[in-house]
Amino acid sequence: MGDVFGEGISDEKPVHRVTLGAYEIGAYEVTFEAYDLFCDWTQREKPPDNGWGRGKRPVLNITWYDAIDYCNWLSEQLGYKPVYTRKGDDVLSDWRANGYRLPTEAEWEYAAREGGKKVRFGNGKDIADPKVINFDGSAIYKTAYSIAGEYREKTVPVGSLGSPNALGLHDMSGNVWEWCWDWYDDYTVAAQQNPKGLQSGGSRVHRGGSWSNDARYCRVACRYGYTPSLRYHLGFRLCRAF
Repeated sequence: MGDVFGEGISDEKPVHRVTLGAYEIGAYEVTFEAYDLFCDWTQREKPPDNGWGRGKRPVLNITWYDAIDYCNWLSEQLGYKPVYTRKGDDVLSDWRANGYRLPTEAEWEYAAREGGKKVRFGNGKDIADPKVINFDGSAIYKTAYSIAGEYREKTVPVGSLGSPNALGLHDMSGNVWEWCWDWYDDYTVAAQQNPKGLQSGGSRVHRGGSWSNDARYCRVACRYGYTPSLRYHLGFRLCRAF
């Protein structure tokens, strides 16, 4: 896990070994169509779509807490045990529960790497092509590992660009940033088993880059943290214990 190409910034290092248990992860980012049903059911305000349309586009402008609430709601609808217990901004996890949850940062990266392979982008390629990844392909941002091309300036429907990775996962790079479970923290060199991050912190990890970012931010090693109450270019992908 980490910057296996030796081209990132300090928070992507050191590279370290991680072992994970079995889990399932969504082939697509959660869509407006799915999230709007949750909002209708729970009578909560729907997030804005920036005028781009809803339907099969990935939901965005949601907080980390919104994503947690959706996971619990969907678990209840399908008869699974919810993973999260939330009291205001305090969220506890029952990792033995069989309901839906956010991926841990390590789970996200393992999936984006097609099962831990040395790949640069979430579609299994080492070159970012704007024809198949939704990122800012403007010529000014071209790198040695990207192709200059279209900058769409908005999201696209999930999976619409094709090019899933070897695990059948779409848009692991680009389209929208994806919330993960972990509090943001520096890496350590020590090997870890099923890491879940700090017990508390100020920022939750998000991964994958978005339509508004250049190729550097869409690398699978790239990681950032935002306060969990922040909205903007943030969506999420479901995960579940296998």
